[in-house]
Amino acid sequence: MPYLVRDRLFIGDISDAAEILQKGSTEFTHILSLLSSASISFFTEWRSSIIIPAKEIRKVFVVGSEGASSSEDDVDNGLKKSSPPEKLLYSLEYAGKDLKFVRMATPLRDMENEDLLDYLDVCLDFIHENRKEGAVLVHCFAGVSRSAAIITAYLMRTEQLSQEGSSKSIMFLVYYLLHRYLAIGLQLFFNRCCFLIYQKKKMLFSLWYGLETLDN
Repeated sequence: MPYLVRDRLFIGDISDAAEILQKGSTEFTHILSLLSSASISFFTEWRSSIIIPAKEIRKVFVVGSEGASSSEDDVDNGLKKSSPPEKLLYSLEYAGKDLKFVRMATPLRDMENEDLLDYLDVCLDFIHENRKEGAVLVHCFAGVSRSAAIITAYLMRTEQLSQEGSSKSIMFLVYYLLHRYLAIGLQLFFNRCCFLIYQKKKMLFSLWYGLETLDN
């Protein structure tokens, strides 16, 4: 069952998302999927009995850091460099029963070395804009690590949290994780948040000494 974080903002796992997409909902309008694959077929791969219809709206790619694009000088000199690889930033689609939900999916793996910052801004913008229309579910596979880190960053950005306020606010996720996955979930949550936090140049914050506002 999805957990209410703020008005029209919920956190959950893949089971929560699958149930909403299959059965429909009068409350939810948007779903943010943070899974290792952005494809809607991930749900079927997880459980073969689940088939969720989807209609693509758009896919957005970014140029990878490896390689280099060719220039006119390179062509004139007979040198042709390989183009930089493209990386899927997110997929946006209508999905679920009667295609009534808007789902944004980011191919985010549940690994400590995965760079959340590549996807952070688009995820936060998706949540912020679509809470105006209806409830938004943010989910990953277990509802513990990736989704919790994204929601944490969202609260920091939107609520202009002070050190004291942010520390109190973050406790809702701690309680949620303890209730759902006890110590294992809590450890995954802190690992994910630490990795996100220490890579953000403008995010001067420590889990033990307080939080500072996420400057967008």
